[in-house]
Amino acid sequence: MRPLNAAELLMVWERAFNQSPLERALALLAAACPESDVETIAAWTIGQRDDRLMQLREWMFGPQLTSTALCPQCGERVEWESRISDFRRSADEAPLSTTFELSTGGYELRFRLPNSQDVAAVIQQPGEAALQGLLSRCVLLVRHGDRTCEIPGLPPAVLAELAQRMETLDPRADIRIFLTCPQCGHAWSAQFDIGSYLWAEIEQWAQETLNAVHRLATAYGWSERDILELSPVRRQLYLGLIHS
Repeated sequence: MRPLNAAELLMVWERAFNQSPLERALALLAAACPESDVETIAAWTIGQRDDRLMQLREWMFGPQLTSTALCPQCGERVEWESRISDFRRSADEAPLSTTFELSTGGYELRFRLPNSQDVAAVIQQPGEAALQGLLSRCVLLVRHGDRTCEIPGLPPAVLAELAQRMETLDPRADIRIFLTCPQCGHAWSAQFDIGSYLWAEIEQWAQETLNAVHRLATAYGWSERDILELSPVRRQLYLGLIHS
C-alpha cells in the first residue's frame, strides 16, 4: 500500500464520482494497493479494509479527525475530535484467522468474518433481513447434536451471540464515538464511518484543487499535469502571487 499523488487521487475521485460509498472505498484502496487485485481487497474483513482507509486518510490529510454529530435528545450539534491512532490496529496485534468457531446454546458454529462482498450482497435489504443475509453468507457450518442447521432456524439468542462474537473479533468493523451533549447532558455513541468521512474530505479537496488548477493555468499557461506535480505548498504560493 502506498500514498496517492494528486493526479491519482483526482482520477479515482472522477471515476468513482457516481458510485456507491462501498464502491468508492474499494476504488480508493485498489488505487493505493496495486499489489492486490479488487477481489482480494473486497475479501478483506470490514475492519481490515477500514484500517487501511485510516492509513490512507492519515497520509492524505493528517492524523487529526474532527466532525460533528446531532444529539438525539435535544438536536444540539456536538463537535468531536480524535486521532487516527485511536482507531487503527496496533503493530503487535496478531492477524485474524480465516475461520472461527463458536459453541453456544447447544449449537456448534464455524464462521468467517463479514467482508465488503457480503455487505454489497445485503445492503439493499431491510435491517433484520440484512443481518440474516449477512450471517447466512458468513456461517460455514451449524450443528446441533448430529443435525445440521440453517441460519433462519437458529434461536435469536444464538444469532445475537454470533453477532457479538464477530464484533469482538473485528472491533474496527463498527467504530463508535462516545459523546456527551453539553446542552442537555445526554450521552450516546455515534457510529464513525471512515469511508464516508474520507470521501467527503476528498470531495472538498478535489473542488479546491481543480479551482487552483484553473487559476494557475489561466495565469501562467501551465498544463494540469505540471500544476498537479507541484507540491501543495508551492501551488499555494503561486496562487498568492496571482493577486500580489
